[in-house]
Amino acid sequence: MPGPEGQRLVLHVGAMKSGTTFIQSRLFSHRETLAERGVRVPGRQWRSQVLAVQQLLRGGGPMWDRHAGGIREHAGTSIVTSELLGPAPAEVARRLVDSVGVPVDVVVTARDLNRSVPAMWQETLQNGRSWQWHDYLAGVEADRPSTRDGRPATDAGRAFWIQQDLVRIVRRWAAVVGPERVSVVTVPPPGGDPELLWERFARVAGPGLEGLVSAPARNESLGAASANAVRRLNELLDEAGMPFPQGHQLRKRLLTKQVLAGRKGVEPAIGLAVAPWVTEETRHQRAGLQQLGARLVGDWADLTPVDVPGTDPATVGDAEVAEAAIGGLAGLLVALVSRDRDDGSAAPADS
Repeated sequence: MPGPEGQRLVLHVGAMKSGTTFIQSRLFSHRETLAERGVRVPGRQWRSQVLAVQQLLRGGGPMWDRHAGGIREHAGTSIVTSELLGPAPAEVARRLVDSVGVPVDVVVTARDLNRSVPAMWQETLQNGRSWQWHDYLAGVEADRPSTRDGRPATDAGRAFWIQQDLVRIVRRWAAVVGPERVSVVTVPPPGGDPELLWERFARVAGPGLEGLVSAPARNESLGAASANAVRRLNELLDEAGMPFPQGHQLRKRLLTKQVLAGRKGVEPAIGLAVAPWVTEETRHQRAGLQQLGARLVGDWADLTPVDVPGTDPATVGDAEVAEAAIGGLAGLLVALVSRDRDDGSAAPADS
């Protein structure tokens, strides 16, 4: 049932690695200012939205009910942002729309496919996977939507395309809210104005977002050596009976997101030249999106695949991987000792 005039939910559903962290960080850093402008961002921090959405995906729960209730009661625009909702099944999309009881405008941010491949590989490593680089590439190519017949044949391909099949994501949400209420917001190409993504998002979300600035938060990728070190670490932890997400706080939030991501400037980046299949798949995605009739905010040319400068991770030597691993261990110990000191719980020195 539509809410009173002026009520609506702007729902940002990804895709993953398409500037989502930047948008989420800026929304929550200006949450109080946005509230003064009549824009509600549910939850005291973005993690609150993550936990609420996780409950929604499992069928519902008190956190999501509080979010939905606040959206129904708010007289203006509310904004929820979570990549977890991009590949959500149709029943979850309908449950969300029914629970908030106001019109829903869906935003899908989209980045060029070739830049998404290495970004997603290192992200899967941070989430406990251990695919070799070239095995991952082969899976992504083999299971591309334009040629796949049925379900994905590889775990790597499924993991990538469930987050990056833009046509599927838009089709799913358009079927629930209507294509006229789905916007594809393109990420500017390398070298473009970093503020342009925010300006495009604001064009959908409304004038309440205009003029807000803050240091752009980034979900930094790993360098090639650190990515290989994390891949091997995941194998060893699996063998030790500690599969992900066991140790999530140490493995992802501390070791990879803080310590190893900080080494990116001293390591070669993960590089990838544009393969013919990537160009062809981009054409299929663009045609599919245009056929669905979603609103474009940006430029289709932004999705043209470009080479990613850097190194083939398979060519990184053992010495470089070992240096990254030792650097990660040292950084992890420094962080843990510092935390113990701050807590006043440092162990006494041996006598």
